[in-house]
Order: sequence, then structure tokens, then C-alpha cells
Amino acid sequence: MPAEDKRDIIVIPDVHGREDVLEAMLRATNFVDGEGRLTPSDTWLVQLGDILDRGPRPRACVERLMSIQQQAPSRVTVLKGNHEEMALHADDPAVKRLWLLNGGGSTLDDYEGEFERFLLPGGKHYQWLDGLPLFFEFKNVLFCHAGLGKKRKGRLEADGVLWDRPPLERGPYRAVVCGHTPTASGHIEEVAGVWRCDLGLGHGTEKALEVLVLTVGDSTLASRIVHFT
Repeated sequence: MPAEDKRDIIVIPDVHGREDVLEAMLRATNFVDGEGRLTPSDTWLVQLGDILDRGPRPRACVERLMSIQQQAPSRVTVLKGNHEEMALHADDPAVKRLWLLNGGGSTLDDYEGEFERFLLPGGKHYQWLDGLPLFFEFKNVLFCHAGLGKKRKGRLEADGVLWDRPPLERGPYRAVVCGHTPTASGHIEEVAGVWRCDLGLGHGTEKALEVLVLTVGDSTLASRIVHFT
């Protein structure tokens, strides 16, 4: 009998400019070694979006994720979050006001006068962020930024996976893995096949530092939580 096709998938939640926590997550899960170098393995990594805003080093977060994706494109998937969507449309005054009300100032500050060069149309970071997918699916497990709102009745819609809030459901999927809305407990939570992974980074409300690792195969769906300091 052939071996089951399965993968360990590290889930990196909304980091919101917390480059220190992003790096700690990469090392705690052994995706990179103690020197920050990519570790050879078959493990995949999915980042759920909201790299930008709120925290102090969003530019460093973007550059780190770009770098590891360039080194291992078949293993690293970075998804678009609603904060990337707002930043990409910050040339629209109405969107810019909303963005700044929701932590966009930290991104402007961190780019130190180079926002237009990097994050307006034609910029290197703009092009990368604009090309990020809205979801990733493997073995009928869905990874997306905001989840599937119950009002969607299982439909995968662009505004939904960027902006929906609980109550959420898994719809037609074996499981849904998402961020976007910080959990009340400050820990990773799973209810009825919906994994919510937003720890509140960048909001100043984080209570725990932990990472979800899923093992996904045709007949396997297992989880473990990696805790770190």
C-alpha cells in the first residue's frame, strides 16, 4: 500500500509588524535554524495575512516573508489580509483614512519616507503583496485570512475571506484555518472544525505565544501547538 500523501503545515497568524514574534515563530517550529537560515525539510508554511500595520516593523516582516518564499517557493504560502488590501489602495483618500484609523501609521513610519517607492503601484513590495492569494487549500482544508462567515453559506467570496467576523463555519471543508479576529482567550482556538489563530499581535492584547502545526493527509487531520517565549 502506498504511503499516505500528507504534510506538516506551520500556520503563522496575523503578525502585524511584530518581526520579533515572526522570527521567534519560524525558529520555534524549526522552519529556520538558530541562525535564521531555512531548514531543509518537507514542512510547509502558510501565513494567514495581516503582515502590515499596528506593530513597529511591518517592512521587516514583509521582507522576511518575501525572502523565505523566494528561497522555498514550493513550501511557503503567504496570504493576503485586509490590512494588505487597505495598504494597496491607500492612494484612494477614503481607503487611506480607514487604513490610518486601523494602524496604517506604523507602516508609513517604518517605510521612513519610502512608502511611495515600495508600496504604491509599481513598487517592489506593492507587486508582491498585490499578487498574494486570498486562500490556500490542501486536501479540502481551507486556509484564509478571515474565515467563512455563516452568512456566506459555505461560499468562498473575496470580501468574505478578507473581512468576515464570527460567527464562522467550515462549510464544505474538512476544516477552515483563519486569523483576522483575535480570540477571546488569547490562545489558538478550534470549534467545529474552524481553527482561529489570531493571538492579538500588534493590538497589545496578546496573552500567549504559540503556533499551530497541522498534519494534513487524505485520511489524516491532526494538530499540535508549539509554545515559545
